[in-house]
Amino acid sequence: MSDRLTSRWVPALVAAAAAAVALAALFAHAWQSFSGGYLSYVSGIWLALGRDVAGGVFFRDLIGPLGYGGTRYFPLFFILIGSFLALGIPPLAAGWLASGVAGAVLATGLARIARALDAPRHVIWLAGAAAIAPYFVQQTLFEVRADVLAAGLNLWGLSEVVPLFRAQRAASTRAWPAVVWFTLALATKITSLTVPGSVAIALVLSGRRRSGLRFTAGMAAGAALFLAVVQAASGGRALTSWRACMFAGTGEGQTLQSLLAGEFIALARYSHLLTALLGLTCLALAAGLVLAWRERRQRLADGGRNELGGRALWLPVVLFAGVSSSAALTLSSPGTVPSNQMVEWLGVTFAVLLFAAAARRELTFVVSTVLALVVVWMSAQDFIRVSQLWQARATRTTAATRQQIVDLVANAPAPVLSESALWPVLAGQQPFLLDPFALRVVMMSRPDIARDLETRVDTRAFPVVIFQVDPTSTKGRGYYENVNFGWPITARILSHYRFESHPASDVWIYVPKGRDER
Repeated sequence: MSDRLTSRWVPALVAAAAAAVALAALFAHAWQSFSGGYLSYVSGIWLALGRDVAGGVFFRDLIGPLGYGGTRYFPLFFILIGSFLALGIPPLAAGWLASGVAGAVLATGLARIARALDAPRHVIWLAGAAAIAPYFVQQTLFEVRADVLAAGLNLWGLSEVVPLFRAQRAASTRAWPAVVWFTLALATKITSLTVPGSVAIALVLSGRRRSGLRFTAGMAAGAALFLAVVQAASGGRALTSWRACMFAGTGEGQTLQSLLAGEFIALARYSHLLTALLGLTCLALAAGLVLAWRERRQRLADGGRNELGGRALWLPVVLFAGVSSSAALTLSSPGTVPSNQMVEWLGVTFAVLLFAAAARRELTFVVSTVLALVVVWMSAQDFIRVSQLWQARATRTTAATRQQIVDLVANAPAPVLSESALWPVLAGQQPFLLDPFALRVVMMSRPDIARDLETRVDTRAFPVVIFQVDPTSTKGRGYYENVNFGWPITARILSHYRFESHPASDVWIYVPKGRDER
């Protein structure tokens, strides 16, 4: 009796402790973030897109009365932000509320996968905690980005797919709810297609060709419907914007060169956790495959109702390979940072571990225990990062400084040229510039837009220009050559504008030179 109680309650207590630590880390990040810790110019882009939606503009023109547009982002997340803004919620609160919804979708998505695999209750709660525990997830949440929502919707789709891979279950109709969730994920982020693509391949390889064809047809219909609705609602501007910005102005050769440089493998320098998870997942998959394949002819025999057969493990194998390849390809794109791009990889990795645990009962206890330890490890990293950010609080933008910049923008006699759309949004304005990275890319193929901006700079049409990096420094020269604006425009600004002040770590204010200044 004592052994039975121990085997039942000890894992549950360990899981509860790990989940509690993860939630504490999340609250610590929230406290730090609300004091101004994570906001960036990317936060401003998402908030600006949401403000456009709240103002009745769905994908602005590349150039028009509102200023300069262009984005490669998909709309569901900024529609959510715009919905909160339309209710009168302040911009930052609206962004964080949208992120809160995204975090809930991610956590419940992984928990639903555990439930679909008939995991014990403590593993289901542990799965939900694991989803939100990584620092990469929490940074993305509080920076206000769409990646968490996209990953969460894909996990919800996977939870509906699991029955398709369970023997003795007539689950063909379950493909349609999965198609809905996967289509919503696509509406959030284009790289989300990797997950349903992996599902389709796994269905065929596992011998479920008819289900695979139905699923693929459903996804094609869902994607076509999404594109048609967005194109119609935007008046054709969405496709124009995506076409101009999607590949960041690179060709196939540059992408291949970056891919061969091993950016995904180089992630080890960012976090040993990622390296450990990569090895742990490969090991768990191998163990699950060996054990399940040994019992493939006797799967789902009496007493084995909760176990997955060998063919069913095609799903986690193909899924892990597909998402890892997608992450490597995405990281090879210019302007891409690793933190938010790892959110989907982490969520799928945890899902794969749950699949491996469900392959054989012998693995359930081992994997759940290791997962609890990983959650604690991730949470410890979170606390360390929060501590580092708090120690660096002297370099953060205080609320008073932020208000000073907002007042400057709000009181300007004409729209400002702000590299970060965050400042105009906080000032209650529609930003004249939506995305400085997209602008540089667009100007490569649209010289008329480059000429328009040059004319505005030459005539000092902007009363204020706000950079986020010192353009006169060596770092700034490289940054503005390869990331935002482009150096020709930056050099032109320096020719016609003079440095005014540097009120925050990422705010360099320039104002027009006088007629007698050179």
